[in-house]
Amino acid sequence: MGRPREHGDQTRDALLSAAAAVLHSEGPAAISVRRVADEAGTSTRAVYSLFGDKSGLLTALAHEAAEIMRRHHEAVPEEDDPVDELPGLVLAYRAAALERPHLYGIYLGEGVDLDHDTQALYYRSFDRVLRTLRRAAASGRLGGHDPVDVGRHLWALVHGLASLELKGFLGDPARARQLWLESLAATLRGYADSPVRRERHNDAHDRRGAAARTS
Repeated sequence: MGRPREHGDQTRDALLSAAAAVLHSEGPAAISVRRVADEAGTSTRAVYSLFGDKSGLLTALAHEAAEIMRRHHEAVPEEDDPVDELPGLVLAYRAAALERPHLYGIYLGEGVDLDHDTQALYYRSFDRVLRTLRRAAASGRLGGHDPVDVGRHLWALVHGLASLELKGFLGDPARARQLWLESLAATLRGYADSPVRRERHNDAHDRRGAAARTS
């Protein structure tokens, strides 16, 4: 019979919560094995036993943040019209950021060397969005834009919105939610207006004009 674990899930959760609180209030540089152990009311030995070191603790926090994002994104159902899925996916990002706001600062790996598993979790959320965008592009709803570029644009948009809301700059929750949806709608209208196609048309027009002038 193996020896029982000295430090279990309760201690692990307490350490992660303490580390998240320090991270949120003071940033990654303020986290130390001793500081987190003291905040959690346990020993440094518990940190080393469960996470290896400070780096392992930060990686565990980033992994937890990425897992929350994955769970919310993959819970969004598929719709017949892919564009109808996008509000749900945008609000999934918001819900994930609000679920554990103390972890959001580490979600994109701030101050952390992400391991392979955590990076893979990040891309599972992005891939869920990208599948929808590829369907939207195939149906002509993105104005000729590359769905990967659109996905990066939307990621930048929701990251900015989440950062502002968590700092209290978007008003009350109902108003903040409306701003998220209005921002998405404005962005999609911009893609539907198809600036890529206009540029291609203008480029072709310029080439024809140049050819006429030299003939």
